[in-house]
Amino acid sequence: MKTAIKLSWGPALFLLMLMSVRVSAHEQHEPQERESCRVCGMWIDEYRKSAAELVLKDGTMEHTCGVACMLREVEDAGGMSAFQSVKVHDWVSGELVDAQTATYVLGSNVIPDMVPNYIAFAKREEAEAFAAKEGGEVIDFTIAYDDVSPVGTTAPFRIRTAVTPGKGNFSAGIVYGYAQKDQVKNGDSGIDPSAFINANKAQPKAPNESQMMQQAITVNYSPTDDLALFMNLPWFEKRQGAFERNPTTGAVGESIANDDGLGDIVLEGRYNFWRSTRWHQFAGVLLGTTLPTGEFDGTRDPLVNPLAKTNLITKAAGLQMGKDTATFTGGLLYSQRWKNFWLHTSALYNVNPENGDNFAYGDVATVGLALHYTPNYDLMLGVELDASYTEKNEDRGFKIGNSGGTVTNLAVVSDWRFLNAFGGNFKLRGSIGLPIYEDLNARETVNAKGLPFTQVQLGEGFFGNLSVVWTFRNAPGY
Repeated sequence: MKTAIKLSWGPALFLLMLMSVRVSAHEQHEPQERESCRVCGMWIDEYRKSAAELVLKDGTMEHTCGVACMLREVEDAGGMSAFQSVKVHDWVSGELVDAQTATYVLGSNVIPDMVPNYIAFAKREEAEAFAAKEGGEVIDFTIAYDDVSPVGTTAPFRIRTAVTPGKGNFSAGIVYGYAQKDQVKNGDSGIDPSAFINANKAQPKAPNESQMMQQAITVNYSPTDDLALFMNLPWFEKRQGAFERNPTTGAVGESIANDDGLGDIVLEGRYNFWRSTRWHQFAGVLLGTTLPTGEFDGTRDPLVNPLAKTNLITKAAGLQMGKDTATFTGGLLYSQRWKNFWLHTSALYNVNPENGDNFAYGDVATVGLALHYTPNYDLMLGVELDASYTEKNEDRGFKIGNSGGTVTNLAVVSDWRFLNAFGGNFKLRGSIGLPIYEDLNARETVNAKGLPFTQVQLGEGFFGNLSVVWTFRNAPGY
């Protein structure tokens, strides 16, 4: 437990170190307090070419990094009537012009600040010339204001987004996750583990409650406007209970197995190969792999299983820290926005090759759907649904009968932008959910006396996670 506690400080210290380096670098050049965008937290002086100026009725002046954040602040304030004036920088001359009389290009190849990438022009003919060269749609203020969403995109939890946030976007997070399974599943029916083993005197053992805690560092970085890279460095603490029947007395006792350690590092890349000009429809592809950094215990039962014709791995697959081999994931992503609502969908397939101990976890096919509501630029509320089919695990070519199956999960999710700092913003993200349908494989067999019993899996229970994520974007050189 001491090891786990020490590691839990590690992600926090890592994240603080990253922010300190960035802040220190800026302080060498800017000893005075720097103004940041109230919406996203980015430094205003890095976005002079796209920044907007807003003067409230009381004379207070604020700036945003660009047009998108300006539109969000105007909408959040209830409209233009809340301001004395709102001005934007003309992309050509750099001079401030009235936001309502300016012309905008949306959806070009240039992303100067946030997404969607509205770019302001004092003269419509210059906007049209820019769009002819860089692409995009020429629109006026009314269309831009009606179309903008409170949040440029949302980030699902168990699903991926097809939206990539623009070149130079970086985020780092610390995550704590918890999952519990507490019911024996025979097909789609569930029963308390104690009741299950006591219902059949020939049942030699049954799994009891399992718990898994995860602490992780996550990092996202976009080297181009269309590509986003992701890394997850996890540490697991796992606990598995089991009921066992004494073969001599028939009495049932409970044993507990615990383990903790570094898990397999996850690496992913998302490529947005198509998006609409209005930035409301996106299609992408995901490719990923895991590095075999987590320990896999290949110790085998010295006794030969007469049914399997081989001696099997003794440590339960759910207690292993890693898979001892690289795995591969691929699939398609689609995201769409309707003003304050975001829809994210995904279809992925995960391949788990056989490892050096001749054990292979079952391949997994997953589909997911997330619906998020963004009432303002600080808050997201949503629901997410994912369904997966897992093939049976294999040990030396023998399919393990009580592994694999179908699971559908439902989760309630939220994130809250609670602080702008260090040229970016902090979000507190959380989710909690449970399986709403499970059909898990079980295996009918016999004990040493030839009496029938059932090998089963655990299911039901619940899961949740909580994370703090810091995001900023390195200003492009426009």
